[in-house]
Amino acid sequence: MSTSRFTNLVGCTLPVQLAAMGGVGTTELATAVAAAGGLGMVPAGTQPAAGSCGVNFLMPFAPSLEDIAAAAGQCRVVEFFYADPRADVVSAAHRAGALTGWQVGSAAEAVAAEKAGCDYVVAQGTEAGGHVRGTQSLDEVLEQVRSSVRIPVVAAGGIATAERTAAVIRSGADAIRVGTRFVASPESGAHPDYVRMVLAASADDTVLTEWFSDGWANAPHRVLRSSVTAAQKSGWKATVPPYRGVDRDPTDMAMYAGMGVGDVNRSQPAAEVVADLVRLL
Repeated sequence: MSTSRFTNLVGCTLPVQLAAMGGVGTTELATAVAAAGGLGMVPAGTQPAAGSCGVNFLMPFAPSLEDIAAAAGQCRVVEFFYADPRADVVSAAHRAGALTGWQVGSAAEAVAAEKAGCDYVVAQGTEAGGHVRGTQSLDEVLEQVRSSVRIPVVAAGGIATAERTAAVIRSGADAIRVGTRFVASPESGAHPDYVRMVLAASADDTVLTEWFSDGWANAPHRVLRSSVTAAQKSGWKATVPPYRGVDRDPTDMAMYAGMGVGDVNRSQPAAEVVADLVRLL
């Protein structure tokens, strides 16, 4: 396994980044990914893992510079998503000692992130589970982002196999970012019914929708179609996914899943997932 610009930057040994996954991303999951050689990530408000770990802030929820600085003092990486890149939040994280990244959906947004001072960008294709920023497939956006910035580029969206990992790395990505496959790991905070649905689903069972929009409108997100169908009957629109211990029927909750879900057919510990993803590199 050769190192990459991304692994050299963030200090992990394998070019795998865990998606933060608000609602089901746990410290335990991030710790397991970091211990396996990847970059663990947690959503803002969750305790970062020790070692190679980052915290993700969703900009529509207006995190304060103080909160960003506090997180940056506890972890190696602070990452931002779903807004035009801003130099003030990047600087707040840098001043507190963390590296910064921005997940983007276009080359123009990647250029803005680099200008704002980010150390790397995540190029996200529409195959991704969860909230989707851009309108292009991963292969399209990755090529355009790579040719537009000098900083390392992480590829995200529908990556769930060693073959796909190898393909995007060959295309010039410095690392991959994976979420859906880790939803099924025992270290995640996903509700058992959510995990069962993920394991049974195919790419055709996902849909890009704006239904789960309470508090975060006009933001397309990819989920399992069955959860939208159930939610349209019940009227449920909350953005939180079905998490372990939720005290309501999880059927109509936002079951985020990317188009790689058809390759997720068993629950594996996070360390096994990381090892499998990089086995062809």
